[in-house]
Amino acid sequence: MALLVTFVPSIKATLFQFASDDIAKLLDSRRLTRAELERRLPPEDLEYLGKQLAASGWVPMSTYARVSTIAIDLECGGDREAYLRQAGLRAAARLHKIGLYQQFEASSEKWGLAVGKILVTLANVSYNFMRWSFEEGDGPVAFRVVIDDARHFPEILRIANEGFIAYFPPNVLGLPKTDVTSERVTPDRIVYTARIESAG
Repeated sequence: MALLVTFVPSIKATLFQFASDDIAKLLDSRRLTRAELERRLPPEDLEYLGKQLAASGWVPMSTYARVSTIAIDLECGGDREAYLRQAGLRAAARLHKIGLYQQFEASSEKWGLAVGKILVTLANVSYNFMRWSFEEGDGPVAFRVVIDDARHFPEILRIANEGFIAYFPPNVLGLPKTDVTSERVTPDRIVYTARIESAG
């Protein structure tokens, strides 16, 4: 009899490690106690914390959401959305620092296509679900990123990815800054819209 394998929407352990490191810092600073952590998380989540995970590993998206929410609640200072966007920017900067985007930096392609290639490539190796696509914009809209099959993509990541996406044009490709907004237009579809920031 064949075993039934249940598909679990997951995030790459490399990205989960950011959330795990945040929890470790909160524990070290005593802003969070081990007892409180154990009270807020189920035992299966705790197994992913306090260790260096294999870069090739996967962590359930539900675990990522619960672990991240603890740090967000303690760190956001009342402005949750601004904190999440800054967290997205910081995550993109950390990945840039370790050289993950080097293959894109010398690109001579039209800049919109370069942004799209980075985002779609990263998404394909960062999540084991969803379909990301890139659309060049017109007028004030520089580009759009559309995510389908996004039902299990948590709202905290939807907002954080506004900062993550906004990082690439000026910091990786030397292009104009963009203001990125997003909307979950259906439970399964998210649309990010990037507009070039005005000089004034």
